[in-house]
Amino acid sequence: MADWLLAAGSFVLGVVGAVTLESVDYDGERRVDLLAIALLGAMSALLLARRRWPILVVLAVIAVSTPYHLLDYPHEATMAASLVAAFTAARYSEPQRRAVAALVAVAAVTVPVLADEASGGSGDALLGAGWLFMAFFAGLAVRFYQNWTAAVAARVEQERADEVERRVAEERVLIAAELHDVLAHGLAIANVQASVAAHLIDQLPMRGHESLREVSSTLHSLSDTSRATLHELRAVLDVLHGGADGPTEPAPHLGELHRLVEMAEAADLRVDLEADGLSGELPATVSVVAYRIIQESLTNVVRHSTADHATVRLDQDDRRLRIAVVDQGPARPSAARAAPGFGIVGMSGRAQAVGGQLSAGPGESGGFEVWATLPLPDAWPVPS
Repeated sequence: MADWLLAAGSFVLGVVGAVTLESVDYDGERRVDLLAIALLGAMSALLLARRRWPILVVLAVIAVSTPYHLLDYPHEATMAASLVAAFTAARYSEPQRRAVAALVAVAAVTVPVLADEASGGSGDALLGAGWLFMAFFAGLAVRFYQNWTAAVAARVEQERADEVERRVAEERVLIAAELHDVLAHGLAIANVQASVAAHLIDQLPMRGHESLREVSSTLHSLSDTSRATLHELRAVLDVLHGGADGPTEPAPHLGELHRLVEMAEAADLRVDLEADGLSGELPATVSVVAYRIIQESLTNVVRHSTADHATVRLDQDDRRLRIAVVDQGPARPSAARAAPGFGIVGMSGRAQAVGGQLSAGPGESGGFEVWATLPLPDAWPVPS
């Protein structure tokens, strides 16, 4: 549509300019007739293909304008189409064809000058040549600016992608550390219980019975295996941390939600917690992930929202745990100007780590909403 309007505007300007120059008998040029209008129309129609074939279009405009000038029609009437064609040759030609575009620009300047001189003109075409050069270099300037801004945007996007990848890697290490805490707790309990049971069997008067010996051997093996697994978990976690010391605090879980509520209220954010029907028997990993999602969501409300109230809803069935954190907003003005953060990326990564899904975005009430669904495999109680 833009090219159609540009072509139409070029044609109208050309015809109006030619008629106006004729009316004042400008330099005694030839009267405008249907041939002149047809030539002006042909030059303008060629502009419709300027983006697809910029070099061919400017050559075609030169070819059509040459007989127009030789017939001594008002020369300035061709300037609109010629300027657009020269600009387009510089703006849209492919990089390997820029040399050709430069030659075309020279032709676009030389041909009208020669045509004007051949028709006995006064040499005023040199002024038009200057305008054509300006249009050509303006096209180069626009091309350079757009290429530069595209390169800057691509670099910024790549830097953000690298930062997202780094944050995701850090989040995975943290998830691994929390998973280690959960598994280590369970394995430690299993190790202690197996050791105690094996010791009690070894103290029985009938400990020499074959079946008791097998049970005792199995329990000792279970104790040894759980102990070895704990060491392997520690070694894997050390590799993920690159040899650095990992978190020493136990992983939080949904049983400690009151801590999040208290911290939010200390920041002047009232939190309504709706957890009716929530079972106390949840997979430990799911409980940890749910806690972290709620923690990050409430942190975002405190940092980025003007709301003084947020709602946390938890409900579950036999297959999934559903989480919703909703505030009434609106966002702080500073949050709209700030670059996007990585909190949602981290929450999504945690949800995906346990096979769940997470979505976040503006809500119908004008605030922000976070929704997460975490699948529940065969639930087991969190060790106490």
